[in-house]
Amino acid sequence: MARGYVRGLVSVAIAGIGATTPALAAAPASPRPVAPADPATRVADPTELAPTTVSARASRAETVSPTPQAERVDTAKALNRVPGGAALDNGGLAGQTQFRGLSGYRNQVTIDGMGIASGGPNWMDPPLHYAPAALVEEVSVTRGIPSVADSVDAIGTTVNATTKTSDYALDDTYALHGWAESRIESVNNGYGLAGQASLANEHNRIGVTAATDQAANTRTPYGVLNATAYDRKQYGIDLGHRGRLGETSAFVRAQRTGDSGNAALPLDTDFFHTWMGQLEHRVTLADWRLSAQISGNHVEHRMANDLLRPAPDFSPLNGAADDPRFIRARSQQYATRLRAAHDLAGGEATLGVDGRFAQHDAFVGNPDNPGFRVDNFDSIRRNTYSGFAQWAGALDRLTDELLSDAWRGELGLRYTHIDMSAGPGGVAPGLPAPAQRLAAEFAADDRAQSDDNVDLVGKLSRAFGERWQATLGLARKTRSPYYIERYAYIPLEASAGAADGNNVIGDTRLDPEVAYMADLGLSFTGSRLSVSPQVYYHRINDYIDAVAFDDTPGQVDSDVERVSRVNGDATPLQYANVEAEIYGADVAASYAISTHWQLDGGAGYTRGKRVDVSDNLYRIAPGNVRAQLTWANADWQLRLAQRYVFAQHDTADYRTDPSVADPATGGYALTDVAARYQATDAVSVEVGVDNLLDRGYRDFLAGFNRAGDSAVPVGARLPGAGRNAYATLHWSF
Repeated sequence: MARGYVRGLVSVAIAGIGATTPALAAAPASPRPVAPADPATRVADPTELAPTTVSARASRAETVSPTPQAERVDTAKALNRVPGGAALDNGGLAGQTQFRGLSGYRNQVTIDGMGIASGGPNWMDPPLHYAPAALVEEVSVTRGIPSVADSVDAIGTTVNATTKTSDYALDDTYALHGWAESRIESVNNGYGLAGQASLANEHNRIGVTAATDQAANTRTPYGVLNATAYDRKQYGIDLGHRGRLGETSAFVRAQRTGDSGNAALPLDTDFFHTWMGQLEHRVTLADWRLSAQISGNHVEHRMANDLLRPAPDFSPLNGAADDPRFIRARSQQYATRLRAAHDLAGGEATLGVDGRFAQHDAFVGNPDNPGFRVDNFDSIRRNTYSGFAQWAGALDRLTDELLSDAWRGELGLRYTHIDMSAGPGGVAPGLPAPAQRLAAEFAADDRAQSDDNVDLVGKLSRAFGERWQATLGLARKTRSPYYIERYAYIPLEASAGAADGNNVIGDTRLDPEVAYMADLGLSFTGSRLSVSPQVYYHRINDYIDAVAFDDTPGQVDSDVERVSRVNGDATPLQYANVEAEIYGADVAASYAISTHWQLDGGAGYTRGKRVDVSDNLYRIAPGNVRAQLTWANADWQLRLAQRYVFAQHDTADYRTDPSVADPATGGYALTDVAARYQATDAVSVEVGVDNLLDRGYRDFLAGFNRAGDSAVPVGARLPGAGRNAYATLHWSF
């Protein structure tokens, strides 16, 4: 049945009924171009098809690059327009990435190539939280298996948000340029302001950026959802210099997130106070292309359960009903990255090392009871040391021309050593005996763990003439446990945004995940039609997932269950190693109908299963088919987009909170329309309506409502936003 389902999706998408398909392009491998046009003022020629090609440099997998223009606020939602991609909606500013069933920290998500250590243990600030959509130029997603050069300690895809920084000018004369943008939305009375100003010549550049996003609670066809407002501000400065000794670039950014709702999670954001910075240098010496990068980020975070919602009607660990609760958390990460590339045997050989040094702390408190405290994450350290070697290029030089230059290949090997440790934790003396015993057991445990992981990636591509290309990717990829998975010793709903209503604890003895992956693709690029279907299979040994704590769920006969029950969940889960498989197919397509008309499309289907028991993996996006029809001339662009999401009945029984309703969701269709007018060379206006028909629907990835006094009861699947009219004004100079 699944095979027939996949064949149906692929055939429909090839016919042109699919998703909004972003351009398929090679990942950038060179410095920023000189004085490019602002993408917000550029009107695409509809006769120029987005190419569906694999980069001429085989060291890069095929990437999709959706612009975040349609996302407007949460950049993670760009994944909804990637074949095989999806966004996990945990709040207006808390979207997580999913690609081919792998979510969150299984993907390597970066901003301008820099990794971010999220500050909250429930991932209210996933990495793309720090890339406001108004400041993002494009989002690149590797469609296939990432190269070892691009992926460290991750079994999923690579996602990189490239931000709008300053650009060099064309000559030695300094010039001032920049842009400003304003946006309003009706569905939540939201608005946004963003802008950039840069001073540059051909050798030096300096720029400043600023953005703010504000919104009230979201309206749906069912009513207003409580705890969905948000407040975010970001400020930054970037610098660049290029000369005889290469190019040096740097940026520093500060972000302040205020009261922001997370209705699918047990608490809302009080604040994030964050800084991030990066320094990079690129130079060519004696035919070696060298780059060095250092980066860091620091996050201070507070969340509370009585900020944007009524205090919950259950007893926290100290046994008092209706007590408010807050969590203070802190994370910081410093990273280094070195690369050296050299032409070798008709291709490119690359050597590199990566280092990451992260620290996490968090404690639970009660503002009305200073004596209540749980140090649930205490002085967590997670240090990563990794190195790789990779070769990619044409195969004719390696085979004495037995193979033509139509064959290209890649082979990469990466070794990663990870050290993890945690402090003893602890709970306040006045807390009940079961909590005291759990803390004592954790303090006596061996909390220092280390892993040695090996990744191996091989790729082969074959061109058939100028229009067809076939690709094959095979890999062994690894991921060590996230700090929550190893060191959560008190059963709380701190699970990196799982949004399933369960309390969970960790296991210090977890093994790393080992994924064996295969990817097969075919692409065709014609004068009008471009199409690229792919199929894939992943077998993941020691997949880390939360399962029932013991063999008698609901029977409270352990300290974990006793503590979890008074904290709202009598059936806690524990992270464990299980066996899993993920397989599916997706396709991207584009067709130029005429000079002014273009149809873009795509579709995807992913199936995730546990193979040690008869069950499904948790929170796998349902199949979907999407299409966008565009009419454009020199001044106008009109868009009609249609998205259909299939029903999802392949739910994970082992992760379902018995207090919630049936987690399955039905299918739904959404229609969006938009118009863009280029008033002058410097000014453009866009207006549009999302969910034009005001369709009531529930997204399978949206989680369950945890906030009272809302349009839907606590425990119900959160509905999607209703009809949303918006307008954006953009000015460049």
